Amino acid sequence: MTNSPDTAFGVYIHWPFCLSKCPYCDFNSHVRHAPIDEERFARAFAREIETTAARTPGREVSSIFLGGGTPSLMQPKTVGAILDAIGKHWRIAPDAEISLEANPTSVEATRFRGYRAAGVNRVSLGVQALDDASLKALGRLHSAREAMDAVAIARSVFDRYSFDLIYARPDQTPAMWEAELRQAIGQAAEHLSLYQLTIEAETPFFALHRAGKLKIPDEATARVLYDVTQDVCAELGLPSYEISNHARPGA
Repeated sequence: MTNSPDTAFGVYIHWPFCLSKCPYCDFNSHVRHAPIDEERFARAFAREIETTAARTPGREVSSIFLGGGTPSLMQPKTVGAILDAIGKHWRIAPDAEISLEANPTSVEATRFRGYRAAGVNRVSLGVQALDDASLKALGRLHSAREAMDAVAIARSVFDRYSFDLIYARPDQTPAMWEAELRQAIGQAAEHLSLYQLTIEAETPFFALHRAGKLKIPDEATARVLYDVTQDVCAELGLPSYEISNHARPGA
């Protein structure tokens, strides 16, 4: 990455804590039941930002993404402190997209309004499925109803929002996925992230799959599911702009 002062760049902040570890997840995320000292973490982020900014002076930030883990477990004041630290050391573009990942279990209108007041202007919700049986199989803590309620809250608080779904799930057929996808697009505004389930090493799903206790769609069916994804999204106005992400043109 060039260090020209005229070169804009994005900042990623990783909050590694979750309420539970999903069986398909190989991300750097950790279950922590004890209270987290958020002020201490905010200070640590501020030090890291200051150190990095000293190496990249005069730069402009075009986007900020708070991922995880589950960043929506942070209090809004913690998010605000992190964003303030970024703004202290770099220029933040007036049109910068400042996104925060959230799980439906940690969504409430007051918290979302707090994030918006702190500077967040977009949320991305980890919905993953729209039926309770699939959510349970994926190890998710929320219900389908809670997921749709969370989307409604996001819609009421933010001008921009997105949510994720996972497809090629155990026993999922192309017809089932098409119906679910059409339902999801009916709730989407500008953006959807649609990820094909992959079996990652050293996850519970990997062990179950290797033992023959977890059956996922074969390669041919997975290809059909991918084609359904592309065709339905294009038909309904959310074509892909990369392999897993779909957006309305101009969004």
